[in-house]
Amino acid sequence: MLQDLVNALTLGSIYTLFSLGLSLAWAGLGILNLAHGSIFMTGALTAWKLSQTAPQLPFVVVLLVAVVIGGALGLAMEFLVFRPVRKRATSEHQSALTMVIATVATAALLIAVAVQITGGQPRSVGRDLFTVSTYDLGSVRISNIQLIIIVTALVASAGVARFIQKSRHGRALRALAVDRDMAKMSGVSADFLSAGTVAVAGAAAGLAGLLLAVQVNAVEAHVGEPLLFKAFAILIIAGVGSIRATVIAAFALAVIETAVVAYWASDLRDVVVFAVIIAFLVVRPQGISSKGWQRA
Repeated sequence: MLQDLVNALTLGSIYTLFSLGLSLAWAGLGILNLAHGSIFMTGALTAWKLSQTAPQLPFVVVLLVAVVIGGALGLAMEFLVFRPVRKRATSEHQSALTMVIATVATAALLIAVAVQITGGQPRSVGRDLFTVSTYDLGSVRISNIQLIIIVTALVASAGVARFIQKSRHGRALRALAVDRDMAKMSGVSADFLSAGTVAVAGAAAGLAGLLLAVQVNAVEAHVGEPLLFKAFAILIIAGVGSIRATVIAAFALAVIETAVVAYWASDLRDVVVFAVIIAFLVVRPQGISSKGWQRA
């Protein structure tokens, strides 16, 4: 029972890290980034490539490399996709639809590159990159990488929540979400905030991808796709923009999945999870947090 809880906490932490960036971009900028899973995959791919080329690197440096690559991909999408679309679109609806299509194309491109790099086969992350140690605490066994994942998710969640609620840039991002034109008239730099937000979102995805790859010792080109569907479900349950509700929904989803796998049948995991999600939304369609960020 306690071991299942540890496993659920680890899985929930991965879901949290993955969902945080998606929530920021969707709530603050109105960007539904369907390439988020592919950026996650590049983080996992980074773990494999570094295990082959530079296994002697300190693990902190490895984490920073994944963060930088994820953030750089987010920035590249901002300058090459999101910003040109915003400038040329004639309406918010056209802008949102074009961005969704563009992110699908970007995801397909990143996956195609990953297939070429990996040869279309699952790849193992060498243990020289990070030595996994386990600790026995009574009947519970937990590894050092699990502890790193859990602590990273909690620190990142607290940091993002504080940034949104307390910082000047966080308040400006919320203002941008409510009324973009009014925020710009008030001196808010929409381009600066957009670039910063997608960079943070990409960095979180890259970090989560690397941590998961190290934990499961495997990476493949489509690793981010299942998590993308789960993240959408988490955000809909939580209410887009609510960091606290996102964390609650992520861990709740992980607990349900872990319980189904441990006490029922692993092949029914997704069936049960999405059935619970549908039932929840029938009862509470506005999600856990009904406030969120209201876009004009």
